[in-house]
Amino acid sequence: MASKTTSHRILLDRIKKTRVRDQIAAKNKNPRIACRREFKREHTNQRVHFSLHDPKGGRVAWGSAVLVDYSPNGALLGHIMFDEGFWPDTDFSVSFKVTGGPYEGVYAYGTPLRFATSRANLALRFDGLYVKL
Repeated sequence: MASKTTSHRILLDRIKKTRVRDQIAAKNKNPRIACRREFKREHTNQRVHFSLHDPKGGRVAWGSAVLVDYSPNGALLGHIMFDEGFWPDTDFSVSFKVTGGPYEGVYAYGTPLRFATSRANLALRFDGLYVKL
């Protein structure tokens, strides 16, 4: 069985042999770096209130978390603590609002990319951002 490093290297080699490589290289300053992010992550440490929603828009779980980092495309929530409910076993979406600090009043909603119950974190891709004045 291949290790994660070996599998990652194989994936990079496959990308380099396809037309996608040219698109990635065109976006990056250094074409040797195939997995560079489109936008840099900004690290932060702010409290947020979050909600998990079912496909119909109903709220199935909520609680508090820490906004670990964010970019224009998405965010990583860590130290998730549920006040009510738990991880749904079906498709769900996420919304959160920043409750303190310089970004207080920012609301976001999006699609989960990955979550780890063992590390209590959730990565999401933004579908929308707004500020409540």
